Amino acid sequence: MKRSTQLGLALLTLLTINSASATVISSESDPALTGATLLNFESGPAGTWTSHAFGGVTISAPGGSFSVDSDYAGSYNTRGTYHITNHGSSFNSLRFDFDGSVSAFGFMFGASDVNWTLSAYSASNALLDSMVVTPTGGSNAGNYFGLAGLAGADYLTLTAANGYSDYVFVDNVRYAAGGDVPEPGVLSLLGAAGLAAALVRRRKA
Repeated sequence: MKRSTQLGLALLTLLTINSASATVISSESDPALTGATLLNFESGPAGTWTSHAFGGVTISAPGGSFSVDSDYAGSYNTRGTYHITNHGSSFNSLRFDFDGSVSAFGFMFGASDVNWTLSAYSASNALLDSMVVTPTGGSNAGNYFGLAGLAGADYLTLTAANGYSDYVFVDNVRYAAGGDVPEPGVLSLLGAAGLAAALVRRRKA
């Protein structure tokens, strides 16, 4: 096989390699959340906003609003007195922006009747990974959803299927800090450049 062909195949292989996919979190006790920051809304403040900062995370509701309230407290996978609620229709999408990048994120979710999608993004708006959050209905079993092994996520979104107006609750949000790392495409390009340089040097030797 010609060296140019070998180089082309090596480059193609590197450019199609993706970093390891994130893993799904289904429990608050997931090891990826060890030492994570807990946001349980018990200190409030109660109120309704389009965007509000809670310590190291800013929560917003694009095109709507969200409330920290006590409706149905203790039911539908809520714990304690306060939680996030949309009172039935005030949002069908939430966004979580972090002061620093995170490697894992999870939350209790209740009363949903349709699929929601949780997506993690880098600062450059590149999609890192996503998962489907399945309906929880009337469950109060502590249904927990999230993603771990994220490559330095700067924000996550939670969006209802087809813009559905779904009465839902979010509680016990946890997020673990994680350093920024090059995105998969950047890693592939860097690896390809290194390989190309090595092969050129070898050919000249």
